[in-house]
Amino acid sequence: MLPKYVKRVRSKGRTYYYFDTGKTVDGKKVYTRLPDLRDAGFGGSYAALMGHRNRGRTPDLLRVPALIERYQRSPKYAELSEATHKVYGIYLQRLAKGLPTAPAGDVRRGDMMRLLDKMAATPGAYNAMLRACGAMFSWAKANELIPANPCDAIPTLKMGEHEPWPISVLQAALSADDVTVRLLTHMLYYTAQRIGDVVRMTWTDLEGGRVRIKTGKTKALLDMPQPAALREILAATPRTSVVVCTLEGKPLDEATARTILQNFTAKLGTKTVPHGLRKNAINALLEAGCTVAQTAAISKQSLQMVEHYARRRDQAQLADAAVYRWENATRPYKTVENGG
Repeated sequence: MLPKYVKRVRSKGRTYYYFDTGKTVDGKKVYTRLPDLRDAGFGGSYAALMGHRNRGRTPDLLRVPALIERYQRSPKYAELSEATHKVYGIYLQRLAKGLPTAPAGDVRRGDMMRLLDKMAATPGAYNAMLRACGAMFSWAKANELIPANPCDAIPTLKMGEHEPWPISVLQAALSADDVTVRLLTHMLYYTAQRIGDVVRMTWTDLEGGRVRIKTGKTKALLDMPQPAALREILAATPRTSVVVCTLEGKPLDEATARTILQNFTAKLGTKTVPHGLRKNAINALLEAGCTVAQTAAISKQSLQMVEHYARRRDQAQLADAAVYRWENATRPYKTVENGG
């Protein structure tokens, strides 16, 4: 026997369940689709819909594009960083195009899986889409706009890690004839910051021989002394509104900066991403004897994240240092024979 207000519909060999919302449109009852009876989310969805009906409030037929608009006007969305707004906007627009007429409350895990499966060849985009949609549906559920979050229990795809740059490529970039490549590499490597934060740095952020910024992603405050190599290249850089700029003195955007660096390393036969320099910096700090806490103070990451980034430290170099210490700690004392 089915729960109250639930009806079963069989179509093309499959069984679907719908909840009678108690609302009518043009004289026809309005139903909201429920998860399968055996689905773990059935009970929660049913209870939420019953709550709406019993209180005399039925969920409106809020379409996905309208839900996106409401989310983007919400205080919750306003709390997100500018960079997150940009990324979420891209993928929420994809959702709107994929489900342009679907009632938001009827979107199920299977619907999201079908959209995401089309992006499986690009794990980064897949995971970004899942995060953006999951955040919106979580907000909508908390505000009783939908009965359940259809992104719950959908796993992210495993991604390859951003590799640190090979030392030879790093050294080539630090001494490149191209002044933009040289400046970008110094800024990224010697501050251990994201490329978005680096291209936004102004000369005011670098006053007094220090780097003082609020990071774009985490809003963490960074205040660190400029390493000598960074001070040297900054002293030779013409001053405009921002530190990294085009030959015409205009600010360099993140995408262009990324392309400049990747084109440079591609000519050396190496495929890189600017974020790899962040790993180079963290590895260098750790190999120089800095503690995880000291390294995190510069990279503005959690201690766990620093350890995560440090996985690819130069194993051979660490092994050499370990054996050197080991041999010196266990070397037997020399004995001097008495020749008399």
